[in-house]
Amino acid sequence: MNFQTMNKQRKWMLIAAAVGVVSMFMPWFKISFLGMGSSQNGMHGNGILVFICFLAGGIIAFLGNQEKSLDRPMWMLAIVASALAALLMIINYFKVSDNPFASGMISFGFYLALLAALALLVVTIIFRDKSHNFKEGLNDWKEKIEDKTKGNS
Repeated sequence: MNFQTMNKQRKWMLIAAAVGVVSMFMPWFKISFLGMGSSQNGMHGNGILVFICFLAGGIIAFLGNQEKSLDRPMWMLAIVASALAALLMIINYFKVSDNPFASGMISFGFYLALLAALALLVVTIIFRDKSHNFKEGLNDWKEKIEDKTKGNS
């Protein structure tokens, strides 16, 4: 892997995924009471699924010819993984922000993971090959599923 010759889409996906993975181990919530404090990182609950999505985004960026943008099936997988990570982080944010006591406990790791998930989704879409679109990607998946089900009959 040569980072200098890597495609812009893959390069930014890799950076966003790496930031996301690192942010999972940073404090997400801090609790302080009577001078004593505690913190919790993102590797709890559905944060583990967000971590897996970041890993998937990083692995997808490594697969295939790194000098070209992602091909359509891999692009669709990257969209699904990054959209799931972003959706879970947004859901977590609104869950915490509904609680007036917990909203002050959110720490920088949570915000960094939220930004990394959104960045992964945005760079995957913005730097795509111009021939890729969602409709054709979904049609490709549909055709592959139909071919496999016809082959098993």
